[in-house]
Amino acid sequence: MKKRFICLTAAIIFLCGSMSADPVHLLVYAGAGLKKPMDEIKTFYESNHDVTIEYVYAGSAQLLAQIQLSGKGDVFIVGSEDVYKDAQMKKLAEAPVLVAHHTPCIAVRKGNPKHILSLEDMAKPGITVILGDPKANAIGLSAQKIIEKNKLSGITANTVAETATVNELVLQLAMGQADAAIVTKDSIVNSPKVDCIEIAPDKNIEQIIPVGILTCSNHKAEAQSFAGFIASPEGKELFRKNGFEPVN
Repeated sequence: MKKRFICLTAAIIFLCGSMSADPVHLLVYAGAGLKKPMDEIKTFYESNHDVTIEYVYAGSAQLLAQIQLSGKGDVFIVGSEDVYKDAQMKKLAEAPVLVAHHTPCIAVRKGNPKHILSLEDMAKPGITVILGDPKANAIGLSAQKIIEKNKLSGITANTVAETATVNELVLQLAMGQADAAIVTKDSIVNSPKVDCIEIAPDKNIEQIIPVGILTCSNHKAEAQSFAGFIASPEGKELFRKNGFEPVN
């Protein structure tokens, strides 16, 4: 009888301990331009898993610096394979999975009052341009590569400002601070103040969004599960819903 009482007591203690355990907390570093799908993913994932997720949104360079400085975090998702590879070279991140395309396009004010239809038009005298800072964010770096690829130094000459994130880039253009910008298509989906002009595929440089876990993570199984969900059909569908074309 005494033995059965001891066993029952141990079982109750175990169950109470399990019930009182706090959910695992994941710290996720995410590019600012990925906010819409990532916010939806957080809501969906937390409702189905015993996990809480905290995001740090910023430009890719700032995220990388924060990871290095803090030595903390679990998952890294950014709008540029080059930036992610830099994190791998610094031994901050493990091998990624590819999620979706982050396609650059020309953004113009609603109605395209300056009739800008190509990259060449952005280089014409009298056109004002805003770009992302190539040292701060993925779209800024891609824009610089697109300019160099097409030998359109006139775009650089016409640039009146550079921004730290793609969200700031879109906001400034919408406020009429310039005639055109190079942004990502997903960043201006359904925008009431900005139109998208496609860049010819042979003149464009495609961006791909990678996601992976950080080497400093203390919750690698949970971090791997979350990163896996982002790259799953369900996660990719939330990206598609917000204007991103998933990677097959």
